[in-house]
Amino acid sequence: MKNSRLLKSVLPGIIVLFFIINIVLFPKESIEAAQVGMDICIDILIPSLLPFLIGANLLINLKVIDILGVFLEKPSRILFNVPGKSSLIFAISILSGYPIGSKLVSNLRLNNEISKIEAQRLASFCSTSGPLFIVGSVGIGMFNNAKIGYFILLCHYIGALSIGILFRFYNTSSDIKIYNNTSILNRLKKILFYENEEKGFYSIFGDSVRNGINTLLIVCGFVIVFSVLFKILILLKFIDLISSILFVFLHPFNISIEVIQAFISGLFEITIGCNNISLLSGPSLIFKICLCTFIISFSGISILAQCCNFLSSTDVNIHIYIFGKFLHGVNSFLFCFLLYPLFKNSLDIQTFNNSIYYNIYIDNFFTNIPFNNNIFFVFILLVYILSYISNRYKKNSSNVTH
Repeated sequence: MKNSRLLKSVLPGIIVLFFIINIVLFPKESIEAAQVGMDICIDILIPSLLPFLIGANLLINLKVIDILGVFLEKPSRILFNVPGKSSLIFAISILSGYPIGSKLVSNLRLNNEISKIEAQRLASFCSTSGPLFIVGSVGIGMFNNAKIGYFILLCHYIGALSIGILFRFYNTSSDIKIYNNTSILNRLKKILFYENEEKGFYSIFGDSVRNGINTLLIVCGFVIVFSVLFKILILLKFIDLISSILFVFLHPFNISIEVIQAFISGLFEITIGCNNISLLSGPSLIFKICLCTFIISFSGISILAQCCNFLSSTDVNIHIYIFGKFLHGVNSFLFCFLLYPLFKNSLDIQTFNNSIYYNIYIDNFFTNIPFNNNIFFVFILLVYILSYISNRYKKNSSNVTH
């Protein structure tokens, strides 16, 4: 126990010291990487996130989300087992992108507007990428096809909704029935007349701008730090080392080391990863799209760190949140793979490997599947099943012990 505590207290310091030493050893490359991160903040994050951050804070402080949540209470409870205002949080999340959803969930929990269990459920599916990034950057900028961007967007959001429905059953034994049969009119009166704050609009607006800027500064700080960190890992051949180790296990499945390297880069930073995957020449296009969809839904270590930073200020379990993001990635991957036959005509893409789908949908299931791409689909499916079984086992064990 003492060794474990000592490791937890010393290891982060060693990692940070190692990181700083390498910045000193590679000053030019570190400055260039930091400049890249700064450019992302100035050109993309500030104009796209700041208006949504300010607007979202205003909606919360002016009780607009509470008012609309009254009308969405029943659908939200039925679908996701969370309060009605959660539907508005999800809507803001899909419009604005990472990490605003997690920030809003943490705000609701810190204000005791939702319970711990509801915050855990809400965080699982209200953490999504935005349409500007998926359609603009990935679809048009990387694949040169807006339709691919919309297809990834659809699978990404369906995956998020599926996780929300899955997590509605999370820890239901701890639910407290707070929903009552009070009429909508009475609940609206309570919000409008009994929960009004003394602050005026301009004071609320100023607070919203201040909170939005502070949040954006935190996000930009994470982007710059992880941009430098990823560059250092490349210089130290750390990414190549991990890729080589995984290649030993995945080589029998005809998965090239270039695919592994591109995928690992996406696990660190989704923009770099999606761009690297789109440039691959070996895999089929549908496989590359599925990989990008997984990376976007999982969100990568950089964005996970941003979201966990906000959620860590609450009692939300970070490990369960990360596990939920992994399931989100797996679900989105599966939806992307399975929904393609319904959208292949509208996508109008000739480079998809249609024989893969013939073997899956028309011939006997999994009987004549080529190893090159489809084995990864089988692998992901098995990991998903095992992860779900493990999660159910842990939850049942905790219920027994408590």
